Amino acid sequence: VDWGDALLGNTDPDFTDFPVDLVDTEEFRMIPFRSPASIEIFQFAQEQASERRTCPKDDIISQLLEPAVDGVPLTDLEFNNFFTLLVAAGNDTTRYTMTHGVWTMMNHPELWQTLRERPELMDKAVEEVLRTSSVTMHFRRTATADTEMGGKQIKAGDKIALWFNSANHDEDGFENPFRFDMDRDRNDHMAFGRNGPHLCLGAWLARMEVRLVFEELMKRVDRLEPNGDIDHLRSNFIAGIKRMPVKVVA
Repeated sequence: VDWGDALLGNTDPDFTDFPVDLVDTEEFRMIPFRSPASIEIFQFAQEQASERRTCPKDDIISQLLEPAVDGVPLTDLEFNNFFTLLVAAGNDTTRYTMTHGVWTMMNHPELWQTLRERPELMDKAVEEVLRTSSVTMHFRRTATADTEMGGKQIKAGDKIALWFNSANHDEDGFENPFRFDMDRDRNDHMAFGRNGPHLCLGAWLARMEVRLVFEELMKRVDRLEPNGDIDHLRSNFIAGIKRMPVKVVA
């Protein structure tokens, strides 16, 4: 969890020792994942890799060390990157999504009551949490060909930022996009990369985890109430909530 916080909160003074006024420097850009925590994770990843090469186990680390594409194993750097993504991507993003969901139910008690009365809406509620929270706010891609979009020329090799939180609240794609609607019939949100070639491998696991949290809360909690100010993660990449006091009424 600490490594995940440091990776995704790499510009938040609460989670990184790197001087905030140096985040725009070349030194910062050259750090893997732009976080000093990545160095520690890479070292730990290599320790795990060395252990598995000596004594393989029936786990994902051993599987990552097996020859992958065309019988060629991952390089150390590729393995380190995969390991880091598995450590952070499926951890912090999912718990931040859960936190946003609790915030919504806490500040809109009528939604919580509806969900308790109509538990068959749970799957749709989870999709709305994913859409409205848009925890991963953007991703960068590289154009593979020259094109034009919105009157702007894009050349092959140009870097393009895809803003998921904007797409998930697009009036052309969603009716009443700023309304949390558990009866929404069509919810083609962009969480997890939608159904593109970069679809998140943990998409269905994350959905299950969010659903289980709400199902267990519904068994134990009558209502949720705000109990103080929330503290947002300082990031233009991850819409995280670091602190959110909640009063639980059983």
